Amino acid sequence: MIVRLFISVFFIAIMHSAFSQGQWELSRDQNGIKIFTGKGGSSKFKEIKVEATFPGTIQKLTNILLNVGNTKGWVYGTKDSYVIRRISANEILYYSETALPWPVSNRDIPIKMIVSPDVKNNTLKVAAAGIPNAIPEKKGIVRIPYFNATWDVKSDGKNKLDVVYILKMDPGGSVPAGVTNMFVSKGPFETFSNLSEMMRK
Repeated sequence: MIVRLFISVFFIAIMHSAFSQGQWELSRDQNGIKIFTGKGGSSKFKEIKVEATFPGTIQKLTNILLNVGNTKGWVYGTKDSYVIRRISANEILYYSETALPWPVSNRDIPIKMIVSPDVKNNTLKVAAAGIPNAIPEKKGIVRIPYFNATWDVKSDGKNKLDVVYILKMDPGGSVPAGVTNMFVSKGPFETFSNLSEMMRK
């Protein structure tokens, strides 16, 4: 991911579910996918953690994450995503727009993503950071002011991956409680369910 991994899906969930600072609260556990929410540091926004296990190889996951033009096929809520600049084979700057239900404005963010596979240790680390000023803002779309996501992936060396994904984000603007409730577990769960299906193919 990239990520974009994952803009409305996770930023909306960030604003939901109260609990003690520094702890993770499990909000969904189904089909090998666990969704947690947590309070990070002094931020007023909640963090999201996803723990998932699915079949596949690090190389295949790397290919999916770098193919940002195809995120509409698996990242919940994605309206548009494309490469702005390819910095190197494993580093890109890309754009992502997330569609939200009316009357909430869509969100967007340019993201710099670095994918770092370690073949020797069968691991993959991904760092994705929002670069809000990388391109001009678009009329009618709220630019996300802060986005930071990490992937920590471990392979058993055969055909199974254990993934930990953590997202910290400030979505900007305001999001009604009804929209928050709609996305609190649905978005993250569907995103990783879709990713799991892609890894199986």
